[in-house]
Amino acid sequence: MNKIKKLILPVLVLTLSGGLIFSVYEVFQKADIIYSQQKEIKNLTEENKALIGKVDDLSTQLDELDKRLDEQIKNAEKIVEQADKEKKALEKEVKEKDAIIQQKDNKIAEVEAMKADKKAKEATARTMEASPKAKEETKTLPSEPSGGKVLYMESTAYSSDPADTLGGGTITATGQNLLQNPMAVAVDPNVIPLGTKLYVEGYGEAYAVDTGGAIKGNIVDVHFPTYAQCVQWGRRTVKVTILG
Repeated sequence: MNKIKKLILPVLVLTLSGGLIFSVYEVFQKADIIYSQQKEIKNLTEENKALIGKVDDLSTQLDELDKRLDEQIKNAEKIVEQADKEKKALEKEVKEKDAIIQQKDNKIAEVEAMKADKKAKEATARTMEASPKAKEETKTLPSEPSGGKVLYMESTAYSSDPADTLGGGTITATGQNLLQNPMAVAVDPNVIPLGTKLYVEGYGEAYAVDTGGAIKGNIVDVHFPTYAQCVQWGRRTVKVTILG
């Protein structure tokens, strides 16, 4: 463009009037402006293409990241699902083991109750042989009934005998007179309701008619007429059958 101007401009100066020369010069100025603008547009177009290329690259990268993220989420879901299955399997195994342990504990309690009952009977036999009075006070226990819910519980004894400093008097919580009917069992009403008929191994049939401050949870307190019988009973594990 500059070379053309250099060739044409002197000729126009020599042959044309001043006003025409000025108009042609303006044309060349505008031509320069247009050329510069076209060049700038070309540059902007190239920059735009470069930016579009970068945007395309970023879009491709984002698509790849989305795919990877989806795969990671799916893998995480599989891991969580597997962990949940393993957790349920462990919980099932723990429950089964707890059931086995409970069965073993019940069996051990049953054996201990049998041993304690055997020792009590042996002690009673020795006492009866040594003391005629004790023989008279000891009653023949009825045979153990069949059926009914069975519990293995700790057992203590109390008495209405004045010699028993821990005795609870002669009237039970339900109004039974222990002097008239000494066969009574103190219970925790939250475990065995008052009025329930029971068979306590080594003691016999009696009703749950009394309570006590120390009788809480898995324990029964059987009543005897004399303090000596309470001492002989001691503390033991017994088999308790719910009769009704």
